[in-house]
Amino acid sequence: MKKRLTISGLALGVTLLGVGFSTTFAADETLRSLAEKNGIYIGAILNSQWFGGGLPGNYEQIHKTQFNIVVAENEMKFDATEPSENRFSYGNGDKMVKYAKQNGMRIRGHALAWHSQVPNWVNNYKNDKKKLLSVLKNHINNVVGHWKGQVDEWDVVNEAISNNEPQWRGYSVWYQGIGPEFIDSAFVWAHAADPDAELCYNDYNLEQGVNPKAKAGFLLEQVKRWVANGIPIHCVGSQTHVEDTTTDKHFIGSPDSLRSLARELAKLNIKLKITELDIGFKSGINVSQSDLERQGKTFREYLDIILEEPNADTYLIWGVSDKWSWLGGLNRQKGLIYDDNLKPKPAFDSIMVRLQNFEPPQDTAATDTTANDTTVTDTTKKDTTVQDTSIAIPQTAGPGSVTMHVAGHTLFITGMKSAKVDVFDMQGRPVFSGKCEKGAVDLNVAEGLYMVRVREGSRNLVQKIAIK
Repeated sequence: MKKRLTISGLALGVTLLGVGFSTTFAADETLRSLAEKNGIYIGAILNSQWFGGGLPGNYEQIHKTQFNIVVAENEMKFDATEPSENRFSYGNGDKMVKYAKQNGMRIRGHALAWHSQVPNWVNNYKNDKKKLLSVLKNHINNVVGHWKGQVDEWDVVNEAISNNEPQWRGYSVWYQGIGPEFIDSAFVWAHAADPDAELCYNDYNLEQGVNPKAKAGFLLEQVKRWVANGIPIHCVGSQTHVEDTTTDKHFIGSPDSLRSLARELAKLNIKLKITELDIGFKSGINVSQSDLERQGKTFREYLDIILEEPNADTYLIWGVSDKWSWLGGLNRQKGLIYDDNLKPKPAFDSIMVRLQNFEPPQDTAATDTTANDTTVTDTTKKDTTVQDTSIAIPQTAGPGSVTMHVAGHTLFITGMKSAKVDVFDMQGRPVFSGKCEKGAVDLNVAEGLYMVRVREGSRNLVQKIAIK
């Protein structure tokens, strides 16, 4: 059930580090626990080094503590699972499945039909359509069948659309040898092998618009065709490998455009998942604290799509630490939410604060006014418990009967004679500090949502406020 996490769950210590800051959260709060309270999945890959025991112990501790969905970086791809014809290798995949089960995590399978990381032996049949169809079907039957009932969702087809213009990727061995019908067939075969698994089409650059000349626009037309023809597709995965251009303080790729895709897919009863998120900077440049804070804001904006769109449920990052990231191969750096030393970055704080303070919109039409229970059931597997969405915040009782409420730009406090007041934006950055001597203090901040902390001696209270 989706529940609102109360502000009392936020730890009350904020330490300033130069011009930056770090927020210490309550010991029992993790990205995972907050995601589960909000009815979504948040995850990260298991880096390939993990499978060989090549990572420090705190990597796994962070991974299983902070995330509730997992996917292998490379270990379930075609070359890893069928390195030679009809000889299958499941050892690494089985290791991940066991790990996920032990830690109560959802499992993604990646990927069944892709133009890359295909073993050389497959190319022997690129001029034999019948044989190549047989090869793909046999691979899907065996791999999906092996993990039937264990892998919850599969990237059935990966990156089949060209970058240069909206059309199918012509140099894929599957497209060259079979034609575009390999895509329809792959979905049909995967569904037959495991009827309960969710089946996704996965690709990148889908955050760059849904117009007909964009990749997402082309894909949307294909999804309409698949749905109309009864092809068993349930979701679209947006890889969302986003780059910061740095020079103009702008990220290539738009959360608004990806949200538009989510809404178009909702009309077709298809889910949107963010499946491979990273937000990198060009290699070789100095990345400042303000750059990292802007990065955190962009991570949060993509998270908003998953929290707010009813057909979106997964927010999965393509890595844990900057030290073990594929981005170097793209001439990018520092694209993840933990640094080289597995310490959380501003992006981590940004995600955490957003998860803490998300309030699902009220659906008055779905409320049963004849009963006392006003919980709204969301058929997309998220619980959307109705919340009070009025602008005025309630006077929340705190330690020692301390309460606060806001009217306009004025904060009123009862239960403290001389309170220290600190206000933070929704990324945790300090924007105001002052004293409340006579029960009220004017907050010199712009309109918006903020976290406010009041302190007097050992007593503290933290609450979200709306300045209007």
